[in-house]
Amino acid sequence: MIFWHMGGTIAIFRYVFRDPKVDLRFLALGAILPDLIDKPLGTMLFPTVFIGNSQVIGHTLLFSMVLMSVVLLTTRRGRVRRRWMAMAIGSLIHLLLDAMWTVQETFLWPAFGWGFPPGIPDYWSGLLERLVANPWLVVQEMVGLGYLVHLYRKARLNDPERRSQLLRTGRVVF
Repeated sequence: MIFWHMGGTIAIFRYVFRDPKVDLRFLALGAILPDLIDKPLGTMLFPTVFIGNSQVIGHTLLFSMVLMSVVLLTTRRGRVRRRWMAMAIGSLIHLLLDAMWTVQETFLWPAFGWGFPPGIPDYWSGLLERLVANPWLVVQEMVGLGYLVHLYRKARLNDPERRSQLLRTGRVVF
């Protein structure tokens, strides 16, 4: 769910923090970072260990807290810290958008033991069927995409110079 996480994370961040200097590139990376880690880890690299679970280590509160701690301990105040903190905050908002607090064995791992709850054994082959069976996933993607389109229009990113500035600096100007 790329659009849901990217669009939702940027929308929540812009509403809560109201920081025009945020690097949207790092925020968007943080928004999908838990999935970039866990989808391959739990479904392709170690499917027998994680029993097809696509929400493992990257979807834990511990992962986001360690990421944030590493950023705070290894960077100094300024642009570099702001950039990397956006990524850490993006990963936290990802947990919110996935409602991970409802899966306490994963969210609070390892408080309830070292294992993760079992997932779906044939995760990738049954993906389309799960999308059809749960239209809420499609609605979430459309909401995220809708916000990204809104942001694109509001920031007038159809202008090549504005797009270039976004790609260079990670900032949008309104």
